[in-house]
Amino acid sequence: MSTQSIICLIIFALAVISYILNKIPMGLTSLTAMFLLIVTGCVDPAAALGNFANSSAIIMASMFVIAAGLNRTQMVHKISNLVYKVSGGSFTKGMIGYVLVTALIAQVVPSAILIFSICYPLVADYCRKLGISPSKAMFSIGLISITCVGLLPIGAGAAAYITNNTLLETYGAGAEFRFGMFSQMYAKLPMMIVLIAYAIWGAPKMAPNKGVVESDVKGRTMAEQKPLDPVREVFGYGIFLVVVVCLIFVDYLPVTSWQICLGGALLTVLTGVLSEREAVSNLNLPVVFLYVGGLTMGQALVATGAGDFIGGTIAGMLGEHPNSYVVGLVFFLIPFLLTQVMVNHSVIQSIQPITIMTCVALGYNPVGPLILTVTGSLSAFITPMATPSVPLMMSIGGYDQKDMIKMSWLPAIIACITAVGWTMTIFPCY
Repeated sequence: MSTQSIICLIIFALAVISYILNKIPMGLTSLTAMFLLIVTGCVDPAAALGNFANSSAIIMASMFVIAAGLNRTQMVHKISNLVYKVSGGSFTKGMIGYVLVTALIAQVVPSAILIFSICYPLVADYCRKLGISPSKAMFSIGLISITCVGLLPIGAGAAAYITNNTLLETYGAGAEFRFGMFSQMYAKLPMMIVLIAYAIWGAPKMAPNKGVVESDVKGRTMAEQKPLDPVREVFGYGIFLVVVVCLIFVDYLPVTSWQICLGGALLTVLTGVLSEREAVSNLNLPVVFLYVGGLTMGQALVATGAGDFIGGTIAGMLGEHPNSYVVGLVFFLIPFLLTQVMVNHSVIQSIQPITIMTCVALGYNPVGPLILTVTGSLSAFITPMATPSVPLMMSIGGYDQKDMIKMSWLPAIIACITAVGWTMTIFPCY
């Protein structure tokens, strides 16, 4: 292992310890780690600087403003009133509705941060109406936003099997083994059903009661201002709905997701739904900084070879002729653990070739392990470094890293057992 890899691992370990201790703000920890990675040569300065213009960072900041604009209208309250009436004021019944809606949106919007941004204002207002802290509900919505993306073969998930078959052909396994259009759905559906049930009935019991958190105070302050005039009221929820629809059909539009979100944020201010000061105050820059620093950490782990060292070390534990379920377990756990500290798409790109080549060398069917590699990579809900939806969830729910570990260990075990057990049963290695 190179000197740069060792330095990178040390900085990474110190950052994780700081996140857990929570003695200094997580955004400050993230930027400090980013600075250390730059000055020690673990990451290219230009690449690190470019992360501030990363599309996900722009989407995150923009959706903060758009969601604040929606909160400024009466639409959120009207929806909450409807759910309150239908549910009879029951928190559990309300969660059933919101969790299922989140899972459905996740089938057409291929981004956890966007899914969570669409749903959290509604859930937060419903919690306020019931007099319950949003911290009791936000982990549930975040969990489903992250783990349910692309379950059904529609939207972005419709072409996933084609990509997987191309990978099999590239690494010498395409002649014998193939993905079907519904292969991933068959494999992931049981895990999703179990996690949806957990999000409704289990997660709220595990979640801390933070009372009224800072982001909740901000949202309530916005809501308690003088109501918007009818024209701006229409603009407020109209912009939000147009942004959501455009994100659903982004593949058919001549613009990208970040352009849609940025345009929506600008229109929210230009139309007077929010003042410039209100928009700036809702950018929630510490959360953006946390993501940017985490993205840089992932780049450093890849660039220095530290990420390959971690993955290779774990993969080396397989042995020569492992049991089919052991293979599935390893190739779920490796990306699941790595994606807590690296951006999930980087993990997928790094581990997929290892998964296929290992199975080819063993003479095993790589379909099941490859599905589990993707499933593990897209199950990042423990740390704020893997996906921007986690720091957003932590901000809205008022969670610290200890809270995230406490809430995450059980669904992580549930996801692992369900995914590995079912997937390797219907797609065994031999």
